[in-house]
Amino acid sequence: MDQVVEALTQHELLVLAWRSVVWASVAYLVALGLMIFIRPAVVMRFFEGFASSARVNTLEAVLRLIIGFAFMAASRDMKLPIVFFGFGAVLVVTAIPLMFLYRFHKSQAVWVFPLVRRILPLMGVIAIALGLLIVWALI
Repeated sequence: MDQVVEALTQHELLVLAWRSVVWASVAYLVALGLMIFIRPAVVMRFFEGFASSARVNTLEAVLRLIIGFAFMAASRDMKLPIVFFGFGAVLVVTAIPLMFLYRFHKSQAVWVFPLVRRILPLMGVIAIALGLLIVWALI
């Protein structure tokens, strides 16, 4: 773990960049959670867009990869560093196959979206709670 964090944080600007990405992730999670309660139809259209094309799928995977590395790099300065390093590692590891499995990702949308519609309020609560947990860990 320490070697990976050292490799990702060799310069102060990198540390600042990774922390900025983690803070942007917090903003995304809280905004998503709030939007689920304010405009659920907009959120569902947003979710449906993830598997809409290979380009969007690749963009999602690249963002997941960057965010994963950001959590890994910032974990040393957070509360529960092992948890957040592990969270980042899971994001990184899952991003790599996601880049190459667009057809599989798209085929999963058929059964996932009805489930998402049913549990959307729970997803909103979890997104807000996760965002607040990350804020707590950062400060």
